Order: sequence, then C-alpha cells, then structure tokens
Amino acid sequence: MKRIITLALGAVVAVTAAAQNWQDALYFSENSYLGTARSVGMGNALTAIGGDLGSIGLNPAGSSVAGYSQVVITPGLSISGVNATGVVPNNATSAIGLGDAVHSSYARVKLPNIGFIINAENGRRTGWKRFSFGLVSNATNNFTGQTVGSGVNADNSFAASLASSADGYTENVLGTEDWWYDGSDRSRMPAWMDMVAYRSGMFNGIPGSANKYQAITEVRDASNTCWLAAPLYQKYGQQTRGYKQDLYLNMSANYSDILYLGFNMGFSMLSYSLSEYWQEAPENAEEFPDIEYTDGTSGRFASLMMKHNYSLRGSGVYVKAGVLWRPAAGLRLGLAVQSPTWTNLRSRQAYSGEVRLSGKTLTPSTSPEDEWTYRLRQPWRLNAGVAYTFGTVAVLSADYELTDYGSARYGGSNASMPSYLADANDEIRNVLTVGHQIRAGLEVKPLPFLSVRAGYNFVTSAQRNWLNADWTTTPLSSAERIKQAKHNVSLGLGATFGAFFLDAAVQVRFLPVNYILTYNYYTYDNDYLSKRVDDSVLTPELEVRSRIWDALLTFGWRF
Repeated sequence: MKRIITLALGAVVAVTAAAQNWQDALYFSENSYLGTARSVGMGNALTAIGGDLGSIGLNPAGSSVAGYSQVVITPGLSISGVNATGVVPNNATSAIGLGDAVHSSYARVKLPNIGFIINAENGRRTGWKRFSFGLVSNATNNFTGQTVGSGVNADNSFAASLASSADGYTENVLGTEDWWYDGSDRSRMPAWMDMVAYRSGMFNGIPGSANKYQAITEVRDASNTCWLAAPLYQKYGQQTRGYKQDLYLNMSANYSDILYLGFNMGFSMLSYSLSEYWQEAPENAEEFPDIEYTDGTSGRFASLMMKHNYSLRGSGVYVKAGVLWRPAAGLRLGLAVQSPTWTNLRSRQAYSGEVRLSGKTLTPSTSPEDEWTYRLRQPWRLNAGVAYTFGTVAVLSADYELTDYGSARYGGSNASMPSYLADANDEIRNVLTVGHQIRAGLEVKPLPFLSVRAGYNFVTSAQRNWLNADWTTTPLSSAERIKQAKHNVSLGLGATFGAFFLDAAVQVRFLPVNYILTYNYYTYDNDYLSKRVDDSVLTPELEVRSRIWDALLTFGWRF
C-alpha cells in the first residue's frame, strides 16, 4: 500500500528552483469553509437554505431569503492537535530516527466571518419584491498547524544529507558564490540550503578528494569513506499559520418568495507561513572525536540547527452566480456555479544555519530572502443543495460540491512561461482530478428562541494517480483514495434576543494520515548536476495524525 508522502519543504527547495508543484496547487485551492457559527454548526450545508451570511459564499441567492437586514461578526479560535512518530521501515524493528511519540498543539485566534446584508423591499406582494446588497467576508481555509518529531538516529544525519546534496560543487562556489548568480553555468548554482550549511560549518571538504564533503557528524577512514560518528538526537519541527479568506460583493433578488437569484463578485485573499527547523546533537558527546581545523584550532561537535522560513501571499478575483427555488411548501433547491480564480502569488523564503562546538566558535550563516512571483488559476466549482423545512420546528439539508482540481494551472497558457511551471502543470494534468464534498446539516428548534444544530462533511481526495520518480503515473486504488478522505463533524447552538442573536459552534476536522520525509540523501552516476534521491539510504520519516478544532461565536443584529 503506497502512502501520501510529503518531503519537508526545505528539502524540496534544496534541490529545485522553486516549490510550485501539484501538491501546492491542490493545497491552496482547497476550501474548508468556516463562516458564521450557524453555517459551521450545520456543516455549511446551506446552498438551498440561505438567510445566513455564512451561506453567501456557497450560494449568492441566499441573501434575499430573509426579510430583514443584518450585521454579524464572528471571532473564532482554531486549535491544531498533532501526534507524530517515526515510521518503522519494512524488515526493521525500530524507526530510522525521530522514533519518539510526540504530541503538539497550536492555537490561533481568527476572524472567520464579518459582514452585512441590506434588504430593500419595493412594496410589492408578488413578483420581484425584495433586493439585497451586501459585503461579506468568510474564511474558506485555515492553515493552523504544528508538527514536531524527535528521537535518536544511529544510522545517518541531516548534515550528511546536505553534504551529499553539495557533492560535486567546488568549495569556492559553496563558500563565496553570489547568492543571486543568474547566469547559465549550472556548476555555480548550488541550492541555497547547501550554501548555508557549508558556510556555517555543517560539512567541509575532504582533503585529497575533489568536491567531496564530510559532515561534521561523520568520521572517515584512510580511504575517505565517511560514516556517522555516533548516535544523534534529532529533532524536526514545522509550524504553519495563515488563512484563505473570501470577500464577496453580493446582490440578489427575490421573486414572490419562490425564486431567488444572486451574484457575487469574489475577492480571494491568501496568507500562508511555514517555519521549520532541523536539529542534531550527540546522544553522548564523549563519543564524538575532536575535529582539527586548518587554522590549528579544534573543537568537538555539540549541536547544529538549520532554519527555513517560507511565506506566501496572494489575491485573486472570481464571479459566482446562484439560484434558489422553492417548488413546494417546505422544499428548497439550490444551485451555484463559481468561475476559476486567477490568483497572483508572491512567495519568500530564507535559510539560516548554526553549528556549536565545544572549544571553538563557528560563524552562523544566513541567506538573503529569495522571492518568486507567479500566478495560479484555481479551479471552478459547482454547488448544489436540497433542504426541507418542517414548519418552524426543524430544517434538514444536504449539499454537494464538485471542484475540478485537474483544471488548476500555474502561469496560464503562455508558451514562454518558466519550464518549472510548465512541468508543474503537466503534474497537475497527470495527478489530479475532480474532488467532491458532501455536506449534511440539521437544525432543530425545541423553543422558539433556541436552535440546536449538527453537521457533517465528507471530502474526497482529488488525487487520482501516484507520480513516480521517473515521472510516470500509477493509478490509485479505491482503498487508497478512501484513506485520503477528510471528515468534519460539527455541533452548534443559537439563541435570539429580540433583534439580536447569538450563535456558537464547534467543529472538528479529521485529516488523513500524512507522512513527512524530513530529509533525503542524494547520488548521481556521472553528471553531478543530475542528482537523484538515493533510495538505498533510509532516512527519518514521520507519521502524522492531525485534528483541527474550530470554535466560533457569532454576534448578530437584525433590523
């Protein structure tokens, strides 16, 4: 059974010019709706219900359902809970490093919803009797997360993986080359991560072996063969934060309380940050030998740390049109279509490295901040819903959302776009397909002023193929796709106090098991510029199980 494996971002960009790939296109295009406490409490199954500002992003026609204007604000709290432990390879008895079972949690305050809707009556009892206009901001994704892995590794080291990546480049290039070299000589273009590692002392050249490197965690014999000096205590951590928030300029019309038409001009805003680090230190410092330097000094390895900071900011525009129809008493049907979203993105990243020795001081190294600008066309979406109201006592609803992730594209169709974006677009075509969301919601009113709500979401995987190392693809089985599905469960309460109302909701998101390779070793046959992952070296792999808790409280005023 194959697993979804994510290579730590720092390790990805260590060997590629940029991190744009099919995983990023999927990750930043996915929607995990928040909105108001009422919409979350009902599982966001509101395409056929309307009347709530959380439903505006699902179906623009819903804003003219209610016969009043309203203003709402919804503060929220997101808490990520993650359990991570090292994976035990086949035919092994323990993990290759990072074998500790580590639980980490991380909380962030959010504002998943704020906005208003103004309803205007024209005095008619039938026909086009009500029009609405509004400005609403709803969260469509939440990137709160934290993962930490730790443990003893007696087989290999992060520093040695960087040395293998730098293999073939000259010490002069690694140590003095301009960070911003933009010529065509690939021998002058090592990864920034490798340059930081060399300049901070994580690895050094092997005397007598041209352009070969020995990690500070290794020893070597007379034939210049290197191996790990002694077991290391390793730690890897990453923290993510940010959001995807949509702002809607909404207008809709009500025809005889039977037919509702609506339109959104949508503005999507994306903010994502990742901070990650790798640490290594001797499990027993006495087992590491003194290191002799060419200046006549010596020191014993005590610890090292590499840090990587990455941020992504973007904004895009789209349109969405919807209809809501009441063909019979109690029955409501809803349908909405959203155009693709062209999003302009700007990413930044930088590295820093530091090595500590007993008896000697080494100078830390920090790269400048690299910056990339590009575009991502996020896919179109279709929302459909059905709801049935049981008088004033209860509402039962179900939604279906289809998103064609295989239509996502970087940089458009411009033939002159960079090759790495063209390669990423080929990955998207070969790997992704449509994704499906099924949402269900229930609202019951045991008292006229009190509402009790529940909701459930099932979100399928949009990945249809595995992308193999040789760029061929292998279809996923049905069982593998089911394992990648996401589940959301929510509960909520609502109370009305005259013109004011108060709603509360809690949602738990169960994410699929994820696997993180924290680093890889690299090898090549003849051309050192054509490196590949050395599959013969088993490096630390984390199994990550995540849940995200969202708590929301909506304050509203109807007038």
